[in-house]
Amino acid sequence: MTDPIFTVAAAEILKLAFSEFIKTSAGETSKKLTGEALTKAGKLRQKILSWFRNKGNVKAEKAIKAIQNQGSIEALNKLTTYLDDEMEEDPIFAQNLQKIARQIISVQSQKISNRQYNNYGRDQFNIEHIQGNPRIGGS
Repeated sequence: MTDPIFTVAAAEILKLAFSEFIKTSAGETSKKLTGEALTKAGKLRQKILSWFRNKGNVKAEKAIKAIQNQGSIEALNKLTTYLDDEMEEDPIFAQNLQKIARQIISVQSQKISNRQYNNYGRDQFNIEHIQGNPRIGGS
């Protein structure tokens, strides 16, 4: 039986790598990566694809094609199992994938943390960048 830590890591890594192909339950494209994160996701996806090609894992390659062509969640789940097994067998490969995944998460986190929230009403939560009238409550 596989270690749950690897299962979570493999699932998250694949979610990052194939996010542009997977559709959410509402039918909308899942959260898109932009700029540098998108480039790194492509690198992560290519690393996974080339790993399975070099291993001759036809089932994994078939799952990758289904994800890319149809956005198949079922194929993503199968690929998660295959990747989980490979990461367990080769810790260096796992570390390389996790490193790229952490870089993607870091880039996305920086993008999110740089947002500014403008609220001109009385519920001014972001006090670091107050714009408008900073008066809270009263008249």
